[in-house]
Amino acid sequence: MPTRRKALLGRYDAHTHTTFSDGRNSVLENARAAEACGLETLIITDHVFGDAPWLGNMLREVEAADAACATKVLAGAEGVILNPAGEISITEEIAARLDFVLVDFGGRTEGIAADPPANQARLIKNVVSAVTKACANPLVDAIAHPLNLGRFPAVLSPVDFKAAPLIEMATAFEETRTAFEIMNQLPWWFPDHSVERITAEYADVLHLFARFGVRFIVGSDAHSCGAVGNLRWCERVMAAAGLGDEHLIDIPLAGERRKP
Repeated sequence: MPTRRKALLGRYDAHTHTTFSDGRNSVLENARAAEACGLETLIITDHVFGDAPWLGNMLREVEAADAACATKVLAGAEGVILNPAGEISITEEIAARLDFVLVDFGGRTEGIAADPPANQARLIKNVVSAVTKACANPLVDAIAHPLNLGRFPAVLSPVDFKAAPLIEMATAFEETRTAFEIMNQLPWWFPDHSVERITAEYADVLHLFARFGVRFIVGSDAHSCGAVGNLRWCERVMAAAGLGDEHLIDIPLAGERRKP
């Protein structure tokens, strides 16, 4: 009897970290954990904040782990969206050496995490501008954990975004074929929300984005090998949003948008 192909949700982890940034384990240890979980593909996405003198060593370790494990191991990076103009911390030269590029909001994002405006409407405009312009950057394959705004000085919850700004962002994702990452540790970003509340609020966002044809990827944001492949919350919030396997992008195809 032929083996049934595993659903996309159980086949890859698109967001993991190693000792090349703030992870606890090596590339090979993450890759072995992915193989133990039965994943077909793993992406190493260590943080890049500009120069990455360690990149050559990381690429060599990815190649070695790929050869040593049944799981396909790809070299990626997680950069930062630097400002509302959508500038990112990953250069064209670095991106050219990678299979996959994620970018996110972090503590260095001016006008959102750093020096945010006091006016909430202006802050939301900054978020929308940063997302739409980052999507338009051909180096970017996916936005990591969009709307992760619950731990910055000016907190925004998903419900603070009305239909118009959400639709503007969704349209940018769809038109540029940028993937929206559903990240397993998203509840960590909202310590003042119950898990039930943030799951419901985020599911509403996912449902709206899916209506506009946005495609998604899933990632654990693992910072240790023990968390690689943990996508249970992704599964939960996708179910709440009415999303299925058909809404996910197959990782080997995701980086195609950056190729000439």
